[in-house]
Amino acid sequence: MSRSTMVFDEQERERLVDAFRASLESAASARESSEEPAAEPGEPAPAAVDLATLLGEMAVLKNELRLQSRQFKNTLDELRCFGNDLRDHGARLQRELERAREQAAAIEQQTARRFMLALVDLRDRLQNGVDAAARLPSSFLARLLPGSKRFTASLAEGQWLTLQRLDELLASHAVRPMPVLGERFDPERMCVVGVEAAGEAAGVADGTVLREVQRGFFHHGELLRVAQVIVSKKANRT
Repeated sequence: MSRSTMVFDEQERERLVDAFRASLESAASARESSEEPAAEPGEPAPAAVDLATLLGEMAVLKNELRLQSRQFKNTLDELRCFGNDLRDHGARLQRELERAREQAAAIEQQTARRFMLALVDLRDRLQNGVDAAARLPSSFLARLLPGSKRFTASLAEGQWLTLQRLDELLASHAVRPMPVLGERFDPERMCVVGVEAAGEAAGVADGTVLREVQRGFFHHGELLRVAQVIVSKKANRT
């Protein structure tokens, strides 16, 4: 019997079950009637039980149950594969999310670095303005016009206050100046822009930072900008 002939719909299966139940009831009724007195003349005789038909219907039901069990197993296998696919998809999404977070953190770090470098450059300009105002000589015109001197002093004080506020802002973002004066030259965080001879009496070793041309800075403990320095070099003996 092929598989196509053994598959029944729900109505056909119920019909076979009802027929099997009716056959069993008929068989029980037949056994009871055999023990009772014979039927009166003219009464219909009970229907005989067809054992071959019952066995055939039982075989059909057994095959149907086997097919249903196989289909249920196939459904479970499909659900298991679907669950595995969902788990793999979730793992891929998690990896992509972590990669996106790392990229976002790297972009944020680069943006913060560029912003801090811009603030440091602004600080250099303010520092140059404050230093230039402090070096202004007292001219004859300034002595004749004291108002211009007070204006210059007020302007220099405003620049100094702005510089101080900018230093506080940099410190709040973990930007710290790099101490280099008097230290040995470090090529990883310093850049030499000049060399000056130091006498033996000064007791300064070669490669010692004498002056700072451009200040270096750290950001969260990492190098933000190298320092431009002038280092010492002893004169050669003749």
